[in-house]
Amino acid sequence: MPSGETIDASAFADDARGLLEAISESRGDLADVPGVLDGTLDRFRERVDRLLRESKVDNWRQVRIFLRDVDGIAADLAKASKDKRLVPKHVAVLDLALRKAKKRDFYGARKAWRKLDKIAEQAAEVRRLQGTYRDRYRGVETRVRSLRFEIERLGKVPKPTVSPAEADALTTEVDAFNAAAGTAYLDFLATTRADVAIPILLEAAQRSGVGVPAPPKGADPEPLLVLLGDTDPAREPLRAKSFYGLLELPGYSDAKLTHVMGDSRKIRGAIDAAWAWLKAIRDDERRSLAIAWTEDVGVLRRRVPAIVAFLARLGNARAAHDQAEALAKALESGRFGSLQTAARLYGAHGEDARRKWRGELEAAVEAMRKEAAALEAVLKKLPEPGKAAES
Repeated sequence: MPSGETIDASAFADDARGLLEAISESRGDLADVPGVLDGTLDRFRERVDRLLRESKVDNWRQVRIFLRDVDGIAADLAKASKDKRLVPKHVAVLDLALRKAKKRDFYGARKAWRKLDKIAEQAAEVRRLQGTYRDRYRGVETRVRSLRFEIERLGKVPKPTVSPAEADALTTEVDAFNAAAGTAYLDFLATTRADVAIPILLEAAQRSGVGVPAPPKGADPEPLLVLLGDTDPAREPLRAKSFYGLLELPGYSDAKLTHVMGDSRKIRGAIDAAWAWLKAIRDDERRSLAIAWTEDVGVLRRRVPAIVAFLARLGNARAAHDQAEALAKALESGRFGSLQTAARLYGAHGEDARRKWRGELEAAVEAMRKEAAALEAVLKKLPEPGKAAES
């Protein structure tokens, strides 16, 4: 009986009473016959049956082992008879089977053994019915425990403050911002002149919250800034390079650098000094401005306004800037925190939280309480499986 399946208490009560009546009827007079219902007779029959099935012996040593087994069963049978754990009639039949087996009359032994088939089948039917009753009784107990657990668990599900659609909209808004901000940032790195881009990137890197990597230990962007600030017309090709264009310069030959931009040693020295920082920006280009809706609200309150200010300087990030401003306002007003809390509840409790919001969970819990109470009331009126076996 599956633990999640609803059980009708009335149907279970009728089924259980029917099984108890069938058990009582099948037991008949067997309850007064020692050794039948407790399995003693079956255990002796199984030992004799195994003895007969393994009765093929080919040498004197095997014969001795066979005779020893016969005597062992006969001794145990005599003790059971003395202790009145078996009735004399059954003892006599088993003893006859053993005596014939000892004389190597296996056909006669099997024929005598078969005389106990009918009573063995009656006992097996009683045990089958008792097993069915036990399984159904335990299944209902399991169902009641499952219901009590569910009632307690569902009782702890808090009601979200906003609807599932509003909570889902939060993740959609954050994903849309991340996509727009990422596109704008990559476009900025690819198209903005180096003499404009590098100062903006360095300022953002030194200001916490934006996400642009700060110069790692040993990296020095200052020589590159000085070189980009040089107004010498020979430096114009260098100043006109994009961020990605600067990353290509180490691949140029000294002759080409000198021919196009002047003094290759200064250019290489400046690029080498800032290289670790430039490489870090390139490696984190797709993650720098991204935010996660699961981040701590306090962290986001500091970070999002910094991103808004950074996007305003990119010049080509109007959509991302407007989305970041909307997120900043939601954070300031507390709406973001409410949506975040609700989204976490929906994520943690799934459909249960959605049912709580719709007002359906209370009715489901009440139905579980009624089912558990009805099943417990039926169980109290029925004997436990162990007592049903003895009745």
